[in-house]
Amino acid sequence: MARTTGAEARAPEVVWNRLAERRGELFSRTLAPERHAHWWVRRHDGWAGRLNRWVDRLRDTTLENVPYVDPTAAGDGARVLLLLQEPASDAEDGCGFVSRYANDAVSANLYRAADRAGLEHEVTLHWHLVPWWIANPTHEPRRLGGEVLRAAPRLGEFLELLGPPPREVVLLGAPAVKGWSVLTRRGRVPWQLRAATVSQAPHPNPLVHDRLDPVSGRRNGDRLVEVLRDAGRRSRGEEVRPARTSPVARRPF
Repeated sequence: MARTTGAEARAPEVVWNRLAERRGELFSRTLAPERHAHWWVRRHDGWAGRLNRWVDRLRDTTLENVPYVDPTAAGDGARVLLLLQEPASDAEDGCGFVSRYANDAVSANLYRAADRAGLEHEVTLHWHLVPWWIANPTHEPRRLGGEVLRAAPRLGEFLELLGPPPREVVLLGAPAVKGWSVLTRRGRVPWQLRAATVSQAPHPNPLVHDRLDPVSGRRNGDRLVEVLRDAGRRSRGEEVRPARTSPVARRPF
């Protein structure tokens, strides 16, 4: 068998986010270049334009790679804010947007979960506690706790530009929960989020998403759907029963 080069091995690009592709929503420079170009030139328009011009300034002042806000999201207001701990490298090298429509496995799992949960794109915004890639090899080694504190004023600036504060915050994965705990202990949670309901959900990474929760024995992907469904219902003013939890063990995800 002939050996393949790195370029040949990477082509054609894998479609990770099949739901977005099937619905004509995919954000990908290579797989959906016309759609990506359409929204790329409009990333500074409308309500998202305020945030994306701020992203430009953040890039210039920090020299960090920071992806843009999805200009198609939260058209009816960001009532639900989904927070991962940081963007992966492919948020910059891939489509350049933080979006459920991005072509990576994490976005694909999150989109499917939100779709199952009935959590509308029009009221949801995806972002990060730390808006840049912490493990960027062009920087000295950095730790999540320190970078969360460094980024705390930036999160406040982001929320100030966002408009009406989100009613719901969903922390996706143990690192985001850890980062939020750092902000809470230090009294650095932005005032815009102090009245929000904060929920914890498993990380949509496939290594976590498809495993069983060690406490409940349920699949993490199903737990993610449940948390998103409850957040969406509360954001609409519906009554939601508190989730039952067990003190037996600590969830690692």
